[in-house]
Amino acid sequence: MPFEIIMLLFFAMILFGVPIAFSMIATSALYFATGPIPSFVELLPQKIFEGTDFIILTAIPFFLLAGELMNKSGMAERLMHFSNLVIGRVRGGFAYVNVLASLLFSGLTGVAVGDIAALGKLEVYAMEKAGYPRAFAAAVTVASSLVGPIIPPSGIIILYCAIMNVSVGGMFLAALIPGVLLALADMLVIALQAKPRNFPKSETQRTARELVSGTKDAALALLMPVFLIGGIVGGVMTPTEAAAVSVVYALLVGALVYRAFTWSSLYRIISGSAFEAARLLFMIGSALTMSWIFALEDVSGMARDFFVAIDASTIELILITNLLFLILGMFMDSALALILFGPVVAPLAYAAGVEPLQLGVMLVVNVTVGLATPPIGNVLFAMSSVVNLRASELVRELLPFLAIKFVLLIIIGLTPVLTTAVPAYFGFR
Repeated sequence: MPFEIIMLLFFAMILFGVPIAFSMIATSALYFATGPIPSFVELLPQKIFEGTDFIILTAIPFFLLAGELMNKSGMAERLMHFSNLVIGRVRGGFAYVNVLASLLFSGLTGVAVGDIAALGKLEVYAMEKAGYPRAFAAAVTVASSLVGPIIPPSGIIILYCAIMNVSVGGMFLAALIPGVLLALADMLVIALQAKPRNFPKSETQRTARELVSGTKDAALALLMPVFLIGGIVGGVMTPTEAAAVSVVYALLVGALVYRAFTWSSLYRIISGSAFEAARLLFMIGSALTMSWIFALEDVSGMARDFFVAIDASTIELILITNLLFLILGMFMDSALALILFGPVVAPLAYAAGVEPLQLGVMLVVNVTVGLATPPIGNVLFAMSSVVNLRASELVRELLPFLAIKFVLLIIIGLTPVLTTAVPAYFGFR
C-alpha cells in the first residue's frame, strides 16, 4: 500500500480516538502485509521489543516513580510556601510564586502534565482566593508548567538522547538556560500586566525566622535535582543509576522525614507509575515500527530534497523545523514526535552546521510549547478539567504567554550559545 495512504490512515485513526501505539502497530502491519515482502509482518513484535532495548530508557520508569513519590509526599506545597516567602510580597506576587514553584517542581517531575496534576489546582485556587481571575491563574499555571520537560532531570530529554545518541549530561546542561529563560519570560508577562490590572500583593512581613524555617522545610526538595544533575554531569552516576537513587531518596524523605506514606498509598503510587511507564515504553517500541517504514521510504531523503529544491539557508531550515515541531507538539505526543521526526531532520540540521545539543533542545522546547498551543493541546485540556474552566477563557489569557514563548523559540534556534555555552564549559560537545 502506498506510503501516503498509510500515513493518512495513521492520522485518521488518531483523530478517531484510537490509542497512538495501536494506530502505529495497525498501520505498520498493513504497510508490510500489502508490501513486496509480507513476511516482514512477523518481525513487528521483534521491532517493538528493539524499540525499548536501550539501557538509558530504564531511567524513565525510575524518574516517573521518583516524581510521583515527591508529588505525594507534599513537596509541592513546601516548594510553594518557600517560593511565597522569597517573592510573594511584590505586586502580582502569587503569580510569580506560581512560576517559581513550577520551575522548582519541574526538576522533580520533568513533565508538564505532571506539574498540572501536582500543582495545578493548588496554585489556581490559591491565586483565585488572593484576588486573581481564575482564567489568568490557570493561564499562568499552564505557561509555567511547560518548563517541566526542559529543566533537568527530564524524561523527554532522556528519550531524545536514546534516539539520537546524544549525551544525557550534555543535554541536561544545554537545557538549563532555555528553561530558565522560559520561566523569566512568564514573569515578564506577569510584570507587564501586574500594575495595569491591579493585581494584589501581600502586605504581610516575612520574619527571618519564617525564611529560615521555610528554607529548611523545602531544602530536601531543592537539593534533589542538584544532587542528580551533579552526579550525572560529574560522571559519578549514569542516568539510570541517578534515576534509581532518586527513587530511594524520594522514598526515604517521604517516609522517614515527612511521614507522608502509608502502605496503601505506596501501592497506588508504584502501580500508577508502573502503568504510566509501561504505556510510554510500549508507545516508544511501537514508534520504532513506524520509523522503520520512514527509513524504507527514505523520508529523510524526501526532506533533504525539499530543502534543496527551495534552496533553504540554515536560518530558513531552523525556522521551518521550529514550525514543524511546534505543530507536531499540538497534535501528537511529544515522545512520538521526537521518535518519528527527530531522525528525519537531524541529518539535515547537522549538515547545515546546527550543533547536536542545540538541535535537541530546540526540538524538545518546540514540542513542549506545542502542548499548550491551540487548537489541540494536552496541557490546555488538562488544566480546563482540573479547575472546571472553559478552554476559550483559558486560551484568551494564555495568548500573551504563548506569544513570548514563540519569540523565544526563534531566539533559541538562532542563538547557539544559549544551548552550547554551559555544556562546553563542562567539557561536553
